[in-house]
Amino acid sequence: MTKSRFRNTVLGIGATAAAIAVGYFGVQYNGRNNMFTIAAAVGGAGAISYVLQKPTQGESPTAPIKTQSQGKKS
Repeated sequence: MTKSRFRNTVLGIGATAAAIAVGYFGVQYNGRNNMFTIAAAVGGAGAISYVLQKPTQGESPTAPIKTQSQGKKS
């Protein structure tokens, strides 16, 4: 396992544990229905920002463009 892969795995597990803790304590403090509302709002905002983002200059097109090779002409 490479160093960066190990680091990403540890960070992913830590982020998941933090999200569970925030969700648990949020429900204790705010109540279940308020937390569902907050989760729906954050999810909706994430979906909207994903749809509205524009690709940067360095990104490749979604479908690769194939060029037809020129074979030997007889």
